[in-house]
Amino acid sequence: MIITLDDAQLINPSIDQSALDGLEQSIRALTHNKFQNLNIRFYQFKVTNEDTLEFNEALAYLRPNDTIEISNTWSQTGSGLNQDIGVNDGLCVIEEINDKTIKLKDATLFNGSFQSAFITKISYPPDVVEGVKKLLQYDVSMGDKLGIKSESISRMSVTYYDVNSNESINGYPASLFGFIKKYKKMRW
Repeated sequence: MIITLDDAQLINPSIDQSALDGLEQSIRALTHNKFQNLNIRFYQFKVTNEDTLEFNEALAYLRPNDTIEISNTWSQTGSGLNQDIGVNDGLCVIEEINDKTIKLKDATLFNGSFQSAFITKISYPPDVVEGVKKLLQYDVSMGDKLGIKSESISRMSVTYYDVNSNESINGYPASLFGFIKKYKKMRW
């Protein structure tokens, strides 16, 4: 996660986790950047209790509330390995971590042993975190004024803003997403 729900609710009390997850997915999609810290990666694990990852090696440089990305959890089918389905692939948040075990928050994974799978720590730069905070502040300050370009009180005159695809990204003004430009990667 880019920002915790508690921190986000200090800015916008009405925000929920699904909105934060949506912002995170939007930023990752717009930049084609997974923000992976490739130096912190662990291989081969077993999923138990639908939310616990068990490794054969000691885990280092991970803490509770860190985001990890699970990759290459290919499903085993009757005729062999199905390379099209990563059954547990995705972003998860660490709830607890022990020497060789990670318990995930709000995860419902498929149990099993995944020999080709790995996890990678996700690290968002400070300016991305600040950019998300500014998006949340924009929601609070401009949420009720959405679409208004100018307004005059005397003799009541309101001009509505023409929002087109060049001026808007996911319902926000494009200028608020300026913080992601330096993190954009080419799409191959």
